[in-house]
Amino acid sequence: MMNTININRLYQLSFALIISVLSFNCSDILGTDPKPEKTEREIEFQITLKDNSGFMQTLFGSDKVRNAEVLLQSNLLGSSYHLYSDSNGVIKIKGIISDKYIITATRIMHSGEMQIISGTTVTNVKLVNKKTRILELNAASPANIDLEMDMVVGGSPLIISEIYACGPQGSGLYYHDKYVEVFNQSDSVLYLDKMMIAIVYTNSNTGLHYRDDPEFIHSKSIWIFPGTGKDYPIQPGQFVLCAEDAIDHRMNAPNSVDLSHADFEFYKDDAPDIDNPVIPNMIKIYQTAGNDWLIGGETGALILSNFSADSLLPFDDQFLIPYRSVFDGVEYKADPTKLDKKILNEGIDAGSTGGIQFYTGKSMERILISDSNRKILKDENNSSVDFMIINAPSPGKYH
Repeated sequence: MMNTININRLYQLSFALIISVLSFNCSDILGTDPKPEKTEREIEFQITLKDNSGFMQTLFGSDKVRNAEVLLQSNLLGSSYHLYSDSNGVIKIKGIISDKYIITATRIMHSGEMQIISGTTVTNVKLVNKKTRILELNAASPANIDLEMDMVVGGSPLIISEIYACGPQGSGLYYHDKYVEVFNQSDSVLYLDKMMIAIVYTNSNTGLHYRDDPEFIHSKSIWIFPGTGKDYPIQPGQFVLCAEDAIDHRMNAPNSVDLSHADFEFYKDDAPDIDNPVIPNMIKIYQTAGNDWLIGGETGALILSNFSADSLLPFDDQFLIPYRSVFDGVEYKADPTKLDKKILNEGIDAGSTGGIQFYTGKSMERILISDSNRKILKDENNSSVDFMIINAPSPGKYH
């Protein structure tokens, strides 16, 4: 009887002890405050858009940019805010969460407005924020932020329209079906002769990035289109496919793609590389490593430039390409929200596309915004908003 009473008493004491421990606040045990609630990170501020071109002053008697479209895209949280400026050029934002944000501000100038400003109905003119591309918004930020906007006539006539880099599904480690696609965004015939495609370099061993170089792209893989001036035209609205290997990759990997009809091929003549003799070869200017033209499967950056290969500037084991010569640049990352790890300078590409895993067969394609007379693709110099992920590559055409 005595043993039974003692055992019951022991159970009661143990239960009381457990309840006491569970009633403690975790912050009391750890000596720290509880994690802040989401609402504690919410801030309120306003952005005022100012025009450096004089257009708004002529039209409305003020340099404030009204009716501008603004996109704020979170770096870490994945959230975005689509906003428009009021008649005072102001955007008021309440309840936004502290983070770094990519900001894209655009104000399309309509033909009637350009008639008033210049006396002619000039088209394809817009105001954009060319300087500030990333805002860090938190409780320490100013409550009023001024954002300058400048005039841009048209956009880049030649742009990178698609990058396929990850490799096909269900084919082991097959990765030879990579390609980059170039698109003529203009309404005129252009020529690809001697245009340059370069992979932007970062030192993966030291983590050193060159995005803050004020003048130059750094590259260790530089190729140019063949031709002497007007040998390789690209028509308005035409896609040009540049394949790592211009073969039907389905023979080796059933879930891959046929690139045997590519427009150009990256053939590395100093390595055991595949050469399709009926496809014109890109000309290798500099690439010492690898047996083929190789772009990163999950992370990388490419530029399209009209810089002369004869004028390249050596820098250690790289070459330098001036920013002013860059027609277009696209960056992609395994996690496109991690913009603090960017490779490209934000003046060329403010964001990043991607988020594609190896060997999933997915591709990165620029967004179509018009298909009335000819295709027009989105080009805000911000891959976070310019590109979308498609489930299968679409070489030489829009998906």
